[in-house]
Amino acid sequence: MTLTTPELNFKAYTYKNSSTPVQLTDKSIKLVKDPSNPDSYVAPPGKILLKINYTSLNPVDVKLHHLATSLVSLLVNNNNGFGRDFSGEVLSIGDNVKTNVKVGDLVQGIYHKVYSQGTASQYLLVDPNEVDMIAKPDNISLAEASSWPTVFGTALLMSKDLKYNDSKVLVIGGGTSVGRYLVQLAKQGGAKEVVVTCSPRTEDVIKSLGADTIIDYTKHKNILYPVLESVKSTGKFDYILDSYGGHELFPEINNILTEKIGRYYSIVGDYPGSSFYNLISTVSKVAWRQLLGALGLLSFNYKFIMLDNFKESMQEARDLIGSGNLKIFVDSIYPFNQLDQAIEKLDSGKAAGKVVIEVAKE
Repeated sequence: MTLTTPELNFKAYTYKNSSTPVQLTDKSIKLVKDPSNPDSYVAPPGKILLKINYTSLNPVDVKLHHLATSLVSLLVNNNNGFGRDFSGEVLSIGDNVKTNVKVGDLVQGIYHKVYSQGTASQYLLVDPNEVDMIAKPDNISLAEASSWPTVFGTALLMSKDLKYNDSKVLVIGGGTSVGRYLVQLAKQGGAKEVVVTCSPRTEDVIKSLGADTIIDYTKHKNILYPVLESVKSTGKFDYILDSYGGHELFPEINNILTEKIGRYYSIVGDYPGSSFYNLISTVSKVAWRQLLGALGLLSFNYKFIMLDNFKESMQEARDLIGSGNLKIFVDSIYPFNQLDQAIEKLDSGKAAGKVVIEVAKE
């Protein structure tokens, strides 16, 4: 695609703060003259210009909107973009850019900068330090490519220092997008038993991914009791990987996790949800638990996992996706003008995989 005008006009989803809706707005990007062709334009120095084909939604996108107070919009940005996962095409690379992609590459990635621009946009001009991206594997579509960076990247980060071989693993929230990848990584890594909490709606799928035992959380007000039954039956767990959120297991955690080597990793914390109260409660609990761990006062290793830098693992993730051994789940694809409906599907908790927005057809 040759850029023939000094300004690129396009549509993007933005919002001012939590009390204003996410809506389509007119945006523009200023380009610079191409020194090798006076009739065309290129990305400014230090920037990469992307055409977005697809973006996929994550719960964190909705949480950021809910947590965007008027103070945030005043101090940071009053024109916040929506979305972080994307797939698309590299249109132009400005001077003085160090990157592993080239013009014309079909790519997928994560835009990390919060309360800035977003990936629910027809075009994106990025600083390479604000984005983790890599060329798309040949065996998946661009829609599928947009679906995995955040969720599979998170699962890979949670699994990074775990030795799955011959271990007993509990995945809390196996039906979530992150949970589905965790089940696959644990089983393919050689875990002897993978126990998963999920609903009857996703049970068959989770079993097909490698789960050995299913705990139907809809039948239990508290998952503590079936988890203790599992311990009684086949021994303590080596790893607990929580992609849903909760605190039910902590009263008996010493009887659930193997001492010293046992690990409890969470991406949600004790209180799921996007309310300010849940956020503060989770932050305080996580901070206290991590302090106790740092002081050597916990009998297990606790971590709250955040995907803030995926660059080092991007190639590994792409290779695993490209191998064809991991199943990707896309629940639905919505047109660009139906973001509201897509968010409703995400919030319903009934999406069987990622909810994707088609910004432009492949």
